[in-house]
Amino acid sequence: MLRFENLKLDYEPYPIGVARPVLDEQDYADMVASFPAFEQLEGRDHIGKQYLLSESVRGPLYRQIVAATPVWQRFYDYIKSEAFLVELLGSLRAQGVDLELSPRAVSSWKRVKLAARTLFSRRPPKHVPTLSSRFVFGAMPTDGGNIRPHTDHAAKVITLVLPMVGPEGWDDSVGGGTSVVWPKDKKRIYNQRNVSFDFDGFETLRTYPFGANQALVFIKTFNSWHAVWPMTGSDPNAVRKTVVINVEAY
Repeated sequence: MLRFENLKLDYEPYPIGVARPVLDEQDYADMVASFPAFEQLEGRDHIGKQYLLSESVRGPLYRQIVAATPVWQRFYDYIKSEAFLVELLGSLRAQGVDLELSPRAVSSWKRVKLAARTLFSRRPPKHVPTLSSRFVFGAMPTDGGNIRPHTDHAAKVITLVLPMVGPEGWDDSVGGGTSVVWPKDKKRIYNQRNVSFDFDGFETLRTYPFGANQALVFIKTFNSWHAVWPMTGSDPNAVRKTVVINVEAY
């Protein structure tokens, strides 16, 4: 369902860029129209002011909404498929970002054989990571919603952020774009552990605007600092809505 042929990457300080358009126009319109109500998402403030609905946050409601909405069920099946991973990894590889990962999950039987080889061999087998992918419904109120500077947890490999913008468009004056940020204290550049910090210790290198039918794609690295600065809207009912796709390796 996603198209990556128009992905354009920047490479410093880590690979990040935008694919646009990323979805069929009708699919995108259907996703925007059927996005869950704000009240159905759960507030989380561990790295900012945001609300989520996912497989792990209100999971039963998430699965109910996906199963009841054809476009979301089709999207869910696609994101969980090997085809999605093949397309995404191939697109990145074509632009010089080879993560040396295979989209194929490791079967239980293969894990048994790997474990046995570890027990009975002097040479430990090479670890074959299992890739998994999932998507999360996210929302932030425009009157102060934010995500503090962080680099993402260690298991994450690739993140895609898809803005859900209705026909009315998006008011850029309130903010909402995703910023590549950089610590003023150089001792914080290395952040493999994904510690988050307040905004006053960072400067913005580049901001990718919040736009319709696009995907912001970036790679998790030890210095993949990013944030959404506190939005400045005054309408308490205005919400920044996103679908965030996470690709993880274990």
